[in-house]
Order: sequence, then C-alpha cells, then structure tokens
Amino acid sequence: MRRTRSVFVLFCALAGAFPAAAGDEATEPLASTAVIGLRGGFDSSPTNSKGEKGSPTLTGFASWNYLRGTAQDGYGLDLLLIDTQYDPRQLAASRSHALTLKHATGIGENLSLQSSLGIENEQTWSRRRNALTWRERLNLSLGSFRLFANAEARLAALNERNVFVDGDFLPQDENLATLGITPGIAWRQGETEIGVSFTASRTRFTNGIDYLGMRRDNYRLQPNLFVSTTLKGATFEASLSPLQVIFPDKEFENEKTLLYTAKLRVPYEWLTLDLSSGRTVEDTTLPFAVVNLVTQHEGKLTARFNDTNALSLTVRQKLEDYLGLDATTRTSSIGLDYARGLGNGMTAIASAAWRKTKDTGLEAVPAFVVQLGLQKQLDFSEPGKAAKKGG
Repeated sequence: MRRTRSVFVLFCALAGAFPAAAGDEATEPLASTAVIGLRGGFDSSPTNSKGEKGSPTLTGFASWNYLRGTAQDGYGLDLLLIDTQYDPRQLAASRSHALTLKHATGIGENLSLQSSLGIENEQTWSRRRNALTWRERLNLSLGSFRLFANAEARLAALNERNVFVDGDFLPQDENLATLGITPGIAWRQGETEIGVSFTASRTRFTNGIDYLGMRRDNYRLQPNLFVSTTLKGATFEASLSPLQVIFPDKEFENEKTLLYTAKLRVPYEWLTLDLSSGRTVEDTTLPFAVVNLVTQHEGKLTARFNDTNALSLTVRQKLEDYLGLDATTRTSSIGLDYARGLGNGMTAIASAAWRKTKDTGLEAVPAFVVQLGLQKQLDFSEPGKAAKKGG
C-alpha cells in the first residue's frame, strides 16, 4: 500500500499546485477537474482460472483533466492512475497509469496545430505494457469543411502470458516501434458531421526476431468512414474501417478484417440508455499471432431517481481473437452499480457483477465481484481574466 499512498500524495500535491501557479496573472480560461477515490471488495476469481481461490480487493484511483485556454489554442494534461491490491499471497497488484501532455496553437485564423506526448504503464497478472506516444495533428477549417492530418510515433514494450497453456511471461519484452500518418476531410452541418480518412502505418519489432525466430514486422492500411449526429437529445456516432495487415517477410499470413465503432445515447426523462459496439485490434506477443482482434458490445440503462441517487444496469460481452493462433477468449458479464451523492463532491458507490470467461481449450469460469467505495470530485476551474493594464 505504500506505493498507492505515494501516488495519491503526489497527485494531490500536483492538483493543488498547478492551478495556483496561474494566480492573478491568468488571462485565459482554466478547466481543471479531478476525481480521487477508493473501492474495496471481493473478487471470486481475479485471474479467471478454474479452481482459483477468491481474493479481497482494494482499488485506489485518481484522474485529473487540466486545460489552460482552449483545445485549439492552449495547453493541458490528462492523468489517470488506477492501482488494485489483492491478497499478496495469491496475486501481485495490478496497475494502469496514463499521462498525456497536450499543447495546441493557432497558426492562422483557421489553422491550428495540436501536439501531445503520452506515457502509459499497464501491469496485470497476464499482461505488461509500457508505451510512449507522440502525436501531431494539423486542422484547417474551411467553412463547413474540416481538413486534418495526423502523424504518430510510438515506442512500446509488450509482454503477455499464454493463458491458453497456462504459460509464463516471456524472458524479455517484445519492443515495437510504430510510425503512422492519417490525412482526412470532414463536413459538418449543424449537429451532423460526416468524414473520411486514410491511415498508413508501419510497425517494426526492434528485437529483430521473436522467441520462435519469426519476424513480426508489418504494414497496416486502414481507410475510415465516420459519422456523428444529434437528434432530439439522442446522440449517435459510428465508423467503418476495412483493415489490411501486410507482413513483408511472409512469415505470417496477411490479414483483412472490418473494424467498426457504433455508439448511441438516448435520454428519456429520468432514464438514459447507452448502447455501444466496436471491433479494434491490439498487438500481442502470443506465439504465431501478431494482432488480437477485439470485439466488444455493451448496453447500459441508468435510472436517476433524483439529484443524489442513480442506479445502472450494465451488460457486456467481449471476444478476443488471436489471429493465426486459432485461440479466443470470450467474456460475458452483467452488473449493477448504485451511486449516492453525499454533497460537496462526495459520492458513495456500491456495485455487484457476475461474469463468465471461456478460453479456447479450457472450461468456462464463472466469477462474481462486489465492491463498496467512496470518491471525491474536485473542481479548480477559473473563468478567463482580462490582463491588468499598466500605469
């Protein structure tokens, strides 16, 4: 727990100090909000393994979103820290940390450049990943049209257990370097936007060959069609992206698949319905597989009885398909979440969920999770101030 406490001490110190640095000299608006919380409970099968003993859990989390100025001309950061402790005799702690530094500047009346540098650290019982990502985005507004061009460079270290044979981590991480560009155009009219883009990227495994002596370098080509709209309070967004993965060394079969996203939110009086579905790809270090095709579906119904009480019912399904390995992991879950506002930004939380996980070649494993928690929202935002006149 010492590491968890030190993370929150650092977070609170930064959250208090950053906005104060602007003082009375601020001439731009400041949006700065943070959430800190703690949840405790029990997970009957934290690794989704047959015959596993359950473990108590303690999760500390913190987020901070800071923006000085605007998204088109300003600077800021996004911070997310999640640490979960289990019974140390059974399972090591898991964590997910992410920090993104952002800066945007207006080059002309209709032209802006957005830059970001992101750092990620993920550690779980089956996956270890560290990544550094640098992105540049150029936006040009021409009336109802928007032209954009993205460039991305990413370095990542990845290591995964082969859960299908109860394997261990690799002796050393697989290191990936990715370069990509994405030009595109969008048209907007009122609350509706339609656009197209095209992404071309190259991923190089800097280790040269993997632990089986195979070369995993690949090129990816991905056109994309996207749309978003709002109608009578309901919001909808979707995208379609045919993906082609090409392996120049011919040691893996080329892959073609259709990626997509779809999100719908429909509010009705005191109820809100959220539906989402998506298919994405992730890199993997499992043998004979380079990409993991992830398909997720989720439905959530939230009832807000009044300003302080809300109850949500969530149903999820996730399928992970390791292309080339002929192995999948399917996870289905259903859960209830209750939140009660206590005033002054404090919220009490209670949740319960049931899930079932099925890996290729293994028996399905049911599990349940119960949690109680408390969280606090902090708001350091300030309106813009005019510069003081001298004399």
